[in-house]
Parts: sequence; structure tokens; C-alpha cells
Amino acid sequence: LSTQNLDTQSADFHFQRTACSYASWIKTISSLAKDFLGPSPTEQWHCPDIIDLPLLSSFSNADGSLQPHKLISPHVKTQHPESTLVRFLFRLQNPPTSVTSEWAKIVAASVELMSENLYKPPPPITSADDDEITQGVQVLQYLDQLKNLSSTFETSTEDSTGTESQAIQRSHSVDVLHEFRNVIIDVFMGYIIFQTHALSKQPLTGAQRKNLSRATQSSSSNAATNSSVATTDKPTTQISRTKDSSTKQLQSIQSRQNFQPLIYYLVGGVRGLFIASRNHQNAPVSECISFIQAISIISQKSAANRTPEEPIWKNLSAYIVKLFEPAFQSPNKIVSLPKPPTRNELAQAITVDFLNHWRDKQPSSPFLIPHSSRQITEK
Repeated sequence: LSTQNLDTQSADFHFQRTACSYASWIKTISSLAKDFLGPSPTEQWHCPDIIDLPLLSSFSNADGSLQPHKLISPHVKTQHPESTLVRFLFRLQNPPTSVTSEWAKIVAASVELMSENLYKPPPPITSADDDEITQGVQVLQYLDQLKNLSSTFETSTEDSTGTESQAIQRSHSVDVLHEFRNVIIDVFMGYIIFQTHALSKQPLTGAQRKNLSRATQSSSSNAATNSSVATTDKPTTQISRTKDSSTKQLQSIQSRQNFQPLIYYLVGGVRGLFIASRNHQNAPVSECISFIQAISIISQKSAANRTPEEPIWKNLSAYIVKLFEPAFQSPNKIVSLPKPPTRNELAQAITVDFLNHWRDKQPSSPFLIPHSSRQITEK
């Protein structure tokens, strides 16, 4: 995992205000998904010398040319032995449209939240050769820009009566950042679950439980004649009951846990967090373990050069690694998350990474930020 330094103070981003609807802005950001969410050769799953990437891509069967016996479904689990591997890899290689839309909303909410800090138009340079009216207008135009520093969206002239339009407008809030924050917490929860199992003793078998129960009952029957035994066995029994209760609670938490964010983060970095399924039922723990084991074997045998660096999401990666660092530095001790991720800090890292990459790809084009009367505020 990359530990590149945070660069949240990057300045001189080229902004420009424009009048457009939220839906239009989302479409504009979504159109950039190929550049921002496309697979990178630095990712740990990218082993083209072992994984047939063109064949994997062809499983979409967009033109219907593949016969059923040559096709491994990239969307539905089948009896094929490589079904799990294909489904997980295909999502990493070809993020679904729904992922693109959610990613665009996260970027939009982040830029919206941070725009007041980042959008700082330079003051006008007045010329002594200009008359006072020209100079006054230049200053007034600049001051008028300052009044719009809190990016808001102009009331759309588009038809917003449709259900789809209303839904997409309602979704524009810091709620999408809260959901992404929960995805990051899911990564840590998955890690803690695996760590807990790794550090714990093997659970007792049925026969061992029966033997322990008989031993406990035997000790209890001798309590009247040997009080010291009763005193010793009482806390032992209580510890056993507490452990049984904790085991059941762990099983309950584990049954609801989404492990795909953790697995995708390990093999795909920050991009994996954006494209991981939000539904734990789509990626059971058994499939996640099967996939990561397969990738571990593949990566060990691959000669492809894969440097674990974030090509785009550098600040976000460094921020997440910093959050997880205390736990990663104590593999033999279960450590809680000392500081949970916040929406403001996530928004700052996402915005800077997005705009840095935008500037690299579009050096002469400003990033357009809409105006409006609806602001996003911290809840």
C-alpha cells in the first residue's frame, strides 16, 4: 500500500463558473470515468503474463459472438471452477455503469464541499491606463465572483418533474460521502475479522465441547467437598460463557460484513474502493477468500512489474493508510481505529486528487463548477 505524502495544499486549480443543472454536471464528471477509474498496470491483480486480459474482457459478449460453452459469466456465479475469479476480475477490469454514477456523485459532493477553500479567483490587475470606470468594473466583477465562492447549483431549466431527475437531485448531498466513509470502515472491519480469527485459538470440536462440559459438571459435583475447586472453576466457567457469547456475536457481525471493499482495496488500491460492490450478498466471505488466495498465487508466479503506487488517488491513499497505520503496525494485537475518517477530510483528499489529475489531462481547460441556490452543508 502506498504511503505517499499528503498534498492537500495544492493550489492554482483552474476553475470556471457555469450555469448548469446537477444532472448535467454528474454526466460531465461521469464522462471522465475511463481516465479516473480505468485499471492501472500497477495494481496487484494486473498479471497479463498469466491472466488472459483480452479473453477476460471478451466475456462481456457484447457482440454475442461467444458460444455458451466458451463463456464464463462475469456477472452470475456458475459451476465453472474459475467463476469467482472471473467475476471479481471482470469488475476490476470493467467497472459497471452504476459504479461510474456513484463515483461521479462522490466527486461532485467533494468538490462542492471544498470549492469555497479551493476556488479563489485572483484579484484583478488594474492598469493605470484604464479609466476609473473600467477599473471600478474590474474590481466589482471580482467582488461579485467572491460572493459565489460557495458553489451552488443554478435552478435547472431542464424538466425536473421526472422521477429519475428528482432522484438524482436528491442524491446530491454529503450522504454519498458518508456512504463512502462507511466503505472505508468496512475495509477496517474486514481486516479486524480476519485478524481476530488468525490470532484466536481454533474453536473446539463437538467432542471437545462435550468433554469440557463433563469436566465442568464433575468439578461442580465435587464443590461441596472441595471449596477451592469450586472457587477455581467458577471464573473458568464464566470465561468460557463469555467467549461463547463473543463467538456468537462475531459470527453475527461476520454474516453481515461486506468483505469485497477490503479485497478490492488490497488488489486494486483506492480505485478498488470506488468499484467494490456495496452489497455484502454479492461477495460472500468464502468467495473473497478464494479470490485473494488465487491472486496471491498468480502474483507470485507473474513476472509483470507491479509497483504498489497510486497513479491518481495519491492523497486519498495516503490518508487511508494513515488511518489504518496503527493497526497495520501491530499485526499481533487487535487495535481499534483511533481516528475515524471524516467527510471533510475525505472530500479534501478526493477533490485535490481529482483536480490534480484533471489538470494533468486538461492543462488548458478549466474545471467547471456550477452555480445554484442549494448548498451542501455539513450535517
